[in-house]
Amino acid sequence: MRLLLAFFCLLLLATPPGRGQALPLDNQGKVSFYEVVPADSLRAGTLYAHAKRWLHRYGYTLSTADSVAGRLVATQALAMYDRGYLTKKLHGKVRYQLTLEVKDSRYRLQFSDFVFDYYHEDRAYRLVPTGKAKPLEEPLAAGWQNLWQNHRHATLLGITNLQAELKTAMLAAPKPTAQTPPTRSANW
Repeated sequence: MRLLLAFFCLLLLATPPGRGQALPLDNQGKVSFYEVVPADSLRAGTLYAHAKRWLHRYGYTLSTADSVAGRLVATQALAMYDRGYLTKKLHGKVRYQLTLEVKDSRYRLQFSDFVFDYYHEDRAYRLVPTGKAKPLEEPLAAGWQNLWQNHRHATLLGITNLQAELKTAMLAAPKPTAQTPPTRSANW
């Protein structure tokens, strides 16, 4: 019994923390979240308008907005924090690109080009980018491996939540516009 307990303890200690879920990789070995979502009975124009509204609401920067082809390309960044003594401290941001393509009754979304940008405090104690970057597909980070695994896991959770919110927003029925009652005038 003691031998079995010792074996399980050794197994737990040998397994590195934070490696429970791996990030999805594409053919070239880059981190990429890809999905084609059916949207029954919704026209491409409606899906395009929903997608553009959602991107604007979440503060994405549009680089391509082609309504004829039904293609939107936008960029955004997720903040990654380091555990401080009293509060969390911004360690960097993971920037990424979102590509949305719409067609009648379906749309395709792809989150790609994930890069971690390092941040540090300047002389005025403001957090600014250092100019150094690290691709998210790199599994190792010398000196801060646990924090790197936490950043990778936080990215996985953040993008999964964004995918779910985008699905909800894309399939939402538009609210009916309230019509103003006719005004009454003395000359009838």
